[in-house]
Amino acid sequence: MRIALIEPDRRHAEMVVRLLFAGGHACQHFISGKSFLAHAVGETFDLLLTDIRPGDLAAEDVIPLARQILPGLPVIVLMTVPRESEIVASLRAGADDCLSKPVRGPEMLARVDALLRRAGVLRPSNRPRNVFGDYAFDTSGGVVAFRGERVELTPKEFLFALLLFTNLSRPVSRAQIRENVWTHSRDVKSRTLDTHACRLRAKLQLRPENGYSLTPLYGYGYQLDRVGAAHADPQPGSVNERITETL
Repeated sequence: MRIALIEPDRRHAEMVVRLLFAGGHACQHFISGKSFLAHAVGETFDLLLTDIRPGDLAAEDVIPLARQILPGLPVIVLMTVPRESEIVASLRAGADDCLSKPVRGPEMLARVDALLRRAGVLRPSNRPRNVFGDYAFDTSGGVVAFRGERVELTPKEFLFALLLFTNLSRPVSRAQIRENVWTHSRDVKSRTLDTHACRLRAKLQLRPENGYSLTPLYGYGYQLDRVGAAHADPQPGSVNERITETL
């Protein structure tokens, strides 16, 4: 996952970056809150680690500003001498967790992973067949059917669509889409993601009259929602049977 670190202490920042890299995460270091906020407008992150006094802004000011740019961004606040008043202020400002400095590697990684599990996207299951209402995904063949009719998708469109359906009503960041769909090439332009999302909306007929809405989240990613009553679960023996025959 992509993690942003706001840490004025460069020596401590270097240690945190190394620990996160060893834990399988990419980390970008910022020396101040304002520099992070300016960069976040055109970038995506899965979690924010910030010092309680990140140079120019207090953590309790950075957190709400960060979430205006990146909705739902998980946050851990770092404190040299944790005081109850500071912990309370950070949690009330929206922090999800607090850690003492200098960090202890195993504890930090465990807390980061736990928070990402709670807040991050769900990865598609390993089941050979996944059904979401009128949509059926055959993961073994990379085939999807809508109301019993096969829909032609490219391999990346299939992975993108399955990721969105697996995370129904949850925001999925561009970084998470790149990681799950473009696994061997993370340097994918935003326009490429937008083009794939547009094709999915058209090919899978993701429209309110069919019970779904695919919404771009400005500067963050995409969210697929179930809307209205049009998409009631099919009764056994109807649509599901036709889907089975198609796949």
